Amino acid sequence: MCKNKRHNVFNSLFILIVGILSFLLSGCGAEKVHSKQWLYFDTIVELKIYGSPTDETLDSIWNIADEKFALWDSLTDLYDSSSALYSLNAAQAGTIDVNSKLIELLGIAFQWRKRTNGALEPEIGHIVELWDIGGERQKIPRQSEIDSALALMKSSDVVLIENSSCAVFGDVKIDLGAFTKGFVADKLYDILLKFCTRNAEVSGFLINCGRNIRGWRRDGENFTIGIANPRGDGIIASFELPSGFGCASAGDYERFFIKDGVRYHHIFDPKTGKPACGAIAATVVAKSALKADALSTAAVILGRDIKKILDDRETTIILFDESNGRVVRKVLGNRKISFR
Repeated sequence: MCKNKRHNVFNSLFILIVGILSFLLSGCGAEKVHSKQWLYFDTIVELKIYGSPTDETLDSIWNIADEKFALWDSLTDLYDSSSALYSLNAAQAGTIDVNSKLIELLGIAFQWRKRTNGALEPEIGHIVELWDIGGERQKIPRQSEIDSALALMKSSDVVLIENSSCAVFGDVKIDLGAFTKGFVADKLYDILLKFCTRNAEVSGFLINCGRNIRGWRRDGENFTIGIANPRGDGIIASFELPSGFGCASAGDYERFFIKDGVRYHHIFDPKTGKPACGAIAATVVAKSALKADALSTAAVILGRDIKKILDDRETTIILFDESNGRVVRKVLGNRKISFR
């Protein structure tokens, strides 16, 4: 029973887990919550709207979100022959026309490659394709196959010429998995922020683009976020996510297989061509979902070396590793994290 204290669903725990993200609703639930899910980017994406918007307002919001998700899914699908990214990967060497929206994302991905000293490599697609983690052809490649894929990666390149074309060198295979969902969450956030601030009956929203989260509250209060144990059940940590900030989690628990006691997962170190071993998981809180998305993946590759590229006091990275069968953690940054 609620006594003399207003408790609403904004204070419910949001869990970063493999698969669908969910709220653990508790308390009086004074705020109404409306949610809708879609299947894009090979995962579940979700939008929650708080308050008492009209049906017309809700329909407008759902349409905005669906349109934005569908657009970027159609541009960045690695395996859809009609996507702009597929066409770029299939292109012969030379100068080609590329969708200007994809050019924007490519430019950001190349900036992150430079910033992480190559730990985030957009042109890692040959390695991803070789291992095919989670696919029908997943395997542990021979070292000679890995060496050949690395050679293809190093001998190919894409150079952006302007906002609608680029030059392709060699056999290019780009994978934007470390950037797309955070990028899209930010794009949708900007649109919804303008729309929802004009509609007083909307008290907030929360975007979940495949464990890349960004939300807004009209009252400026925080969301409470929980992080699931990467090696077990339940919540291992929680923190406060400020309104307007983004957070993301990445790790070896999402797509993987185990052979002879070794876990092989889908986040690759471009220096070795093998699954990364810097950390088993990482959660990042940052000013944007894109930054959180990119840094969470980079942290799994770099481990504690990720601190070398932290450039602001607003970003916090929680690293998880495994020692003697136990999950251990390290917090880089100033945000208060509650561990369980």
